[in-house]
Formats: sequence, C-alpha cells, structure tokens
Amino acid sequence: MEKDFLTKGLERIEIAKKYEWIVILPGSGCQGCIQEGEYFLKENIENEKILFILTKTASLKILQQKTGISLREQENVYIDSNYIFDIPSENKIYPCVIKLQDGKLIEYEFQSPNNAAFLKLKKRLTV
Repeated sequence: MEKDFLTKGLERIEIAKKYEWIVILPGSGCQGCIQEGEYFLKENIENEKILFILTKTASLKILQQKTGISLREQENVYIDSNYIFDIPSENKIYPCVIKLQDGKLIEYEFQSPNNAAFLKLKKRLTV
C-alpha cells in the first residue's frame, strides 16, 4: 500500500524524475527522526541527486531558520502544500528515503528509531 501511494505521488510531480533519491520530510511526527532529516537536508542541500519533499510543514519560515537555507529558492526542494505525500500508514510520522531508477521507485525505507535510513543513504552517496 505504501509503495503504491508513493509511486502515485511521484507520478504527480514531474520534477521527481530528474533525481536518483527522494527524501520526504514530514513537518510533524517522530521529533528525533525529523530533526535528523532536517540535519540531513542542511548537510546535503547541494546534492543534485536528491529531491527533498517537505510535507505537512507547519512553518516554512521556522524550518528555514533552523536549517539556514532559503528553501523556496532551491531547485531540489518541493514544497508539498497539497499533502500529496501524507502517507496513509503509521509510518507517516517518519521521514522517508526513496531510491529511483529511470524515474521509477525501486525501493524505500523510513528513518525511525529502529532504522538509520539517513546513515545508509549517506554511505550510498559516498560510494
């Protein structure tokens, strides 16, 4: 169900096809996991392989202050104001890392207290 939902969401935003990785950052949920996502965003905003999707963001201004990034000016940031990526599962509270190949979702996982998805992605980016 999650994979179908994510696939349909990615089909709705053309920009996603240009990237190898998608990071979906929810604005609310597991606070520690979201903070890790915000740190990952800050450290990797220049990476042209990653599209950052911000969903359910209560205040873009506060997020910009936290990260020091003018998010609206970044080509690789998609602000999901229509909640396309509000995943209908218990995992909606966690950031999601998606691997694309030829514009298609081939794998995904959630950053959670039990899964270090950002650390895994960081290692894959440095290979």
